[in-house]
Amino acid sequence: MGFRIFKPALVLALLTVCGPVAAEYYSDWLKPREILNAKISPQGDYIAALKEEDERRQLAIFEYPAMKLIHVVSLPGKNEVGNYWWVNDERVLIRVDYDWGNREDDVSYGELYAVNADGKKGKYLFGFRGDQNGRTKSRVSKVSTTAASARLMHPRWQDPKTVLIQITEWNRGYNNITKSAVLDIYSGRLTRELRAPVPNANLIADAEGNVRFAFYIDDDQTGVFFVREDNKWEEFSSAAYGETQVEPLELDAEGNLYVYRSDDGGPKGLYLLNPETNEFTELVQHDVVDIDGTLMDFRGNVYGAVVAPDKYEQVITDPDHPNAQTRLALAASFPDVMPSITSQTHDFRLNLVSFTSDKETPSVYLFDRETNRLQKMFDGFPHVPDEILPEMEPIQIEARDGTQLYGYLSRPKGAPQKNLPLVIVPHGGPHGPRDYWGYQWFEGWIPAAGYAMLQVNFRGSGGYGQNFENAGHKEWAGKMQDDLTDSVRWAIDQGIADPERVCIFGWSYGGYAAVMSIAREPELYKCSVAGAGVYDQKVQYDNADFTEFTRWGKKYMDKVIGKTAEDLVAASPITYVDEIKTPLLLVHGEDDLRVPVEHAYELRKAMKAAGKPVPRLIELKNEGHTPRNAKNNRRWISETVKFIEQHIGKGHPPKA
Repeated sequence: MGFRIFKPALVLALLTVCGPVAAEYYSDWLKPREILNAKISPQGDYIAALKEEDERRQLAIFEYPAMKLIHVVSLPGKNEVGNYWWVNDERVLIRVDYDWGNREDDVSYGELYAVNADGKKGKYLFGFRGDQNGRTKSRVSKVSTTAASARLMHPRWQDPKTVLIQITEWNRGYNNITKSAVLDIYSGRLTRELRAPVPNANLIADAEGNVRFAFYIDDDQTGVFFVREDNKWEEFSSAAYGETQVEPLELDAEGNLYVYRSDDGGPKGLYLLNPETNEFTELVQHDVVDIDGTLMDFRGNVYGAVVAPDKYEQVITDPDHPNAQTRLALAASFPDVMPSITSQTHDFRLNLVSFTSDKETPSVYLFDRETNRLQKMFDGFPHVPDEILPEMEPIQIEARDGTQLYGYLSRPKGAPQKNLPLVIVPHGGPHGPRDYWGYQWFEGWIPAAGYAMLQVNFRGSGGYGQNFENAGHKEWAGKMQDDLTDSVRWAIDQGIADPERVCIFGWSYGGYAAVMSIAREPELYKCSVAGAGVYDQKVQYDNADFTEFTRWGKKYMDKVIGKTAEDLVAASPITYVDEIKTPLLLVHGEDDLRVPVEHAYELRKAMKAAGKPVPRLIELKNEGHTPRNAKNNRRWISETVKFIEQHIGKGHPPKA
């Protein structure tokens, strides 16, 4: 039987209706996603949708199948709904986020709140403020102010009144005591507390909610792995940063542990570890890329994995699992997308499904296994017309030293195939993140504005094994830039890019690369736009949040940049401003803690001192490292497109 797709008017009417698409609609590309996350209750009586309205996150709860709105969780004051979980058939557990001062981005202090689907029995369960309104609780309350953070570890489906949480106490230092506890989701009462063997650990429980493993990163960024046997903790393994580590994931019913691992620094595979024999059984191993995600159901049963060598691929290890059958059936009917089950009923009948695609913005569908019916429920980006999204073409490029690079080329829909104005977009990180195929939430305005977009996973990127990532260490200003240069020259040699119309845009490390590239290749680029970039490694070493407030931050920089003052100077774009001839535009959030706005100030000073044109700085009010405010985003995107147009001309507007 084929799939039947329905678009019920009732559900779609709950979304914002878009009017005619304006010519410059790309300026609203980073408008907040309307539906961030949708989950169905265990028996399928309710569907919850986390949505953003007036830049506040709220949780809308609907009765299913009528899709009648019965309650909206809107927390008081500057509190917002963060992540959330159905913890039984009627109750939702919510992480409370907080709008901190004038900053546009929210923070979480690990506070937990729970409420029934109908809005009854709402209660603040855990946190430093004592109750959901931020007032100190009275002496008769079972919930007291707690100087600690909590996260959900295990839903304990066998007991619908409790969950297992991890608690990290605040000790004004790096030695924060970590423990697990059983939390009553109605009263907030804590029982069965168990302390981790070391501070700042991440705990892992088995299928029954019993804590079995602990993992933490020590002062030298060594990953240390502990196992709990006979009520005692014992160290199991350890590996230093930059070496292959065993990454614990989930326990199976027999007490074996699913892990990511690699023996030789190559791509990480999915393995099953027997803790008693220390033997590994290979489940999924790819030759080029790491496992990108493990496929598991709501009980933690693993049935496969996802890899992304170019487009996404699913590798099923248990074809008899109901979820495996659902995913395979959906993939067969829709071969150009990657289906994902984001939530499901406990009988596996009703599944909320999303599809990763380069031709559709993220949406939520409901798939009924019994009726074979696929029903569209929510569109997260109704302001972006799917009809203009470009095809992302996976590409392979050989760098000058023979290193194989992988990436993606996006041409505006309807544009010529050759001689296009091109913007290369190095990703942030740089170590750990990588570019993927699919809807480009942050950078997609570039092809929407009519420019071809080139994204390359240069050496140092994550996702291709530890050796490939390590190859970028101490090469920020060297081989990593060569990879970008070689990628642009490949696009020119292929006739894709007009050599007289090439610009570079990047954010975070990408902003660093956008400045370093024009210093190293002043003739290659006609313009550069650098967002939230690192331009002075000394500023980053002294003032970034992760170097100032974590025990490993400076050691990380020693590893990837170098230990000496000379290393910091050599890896800083401000060192090379004499070589810059390319027009440059800077964008930076004024409250950025990860990469302080001081970087932009210092770069402008260095340019002025060198007798160079001082680049314009678009300073985003109240923004952190990733801008959130819709007006701020509209401003910097519009100004960026104007800047690019000024230097390489107008692009080819996509045709629906």
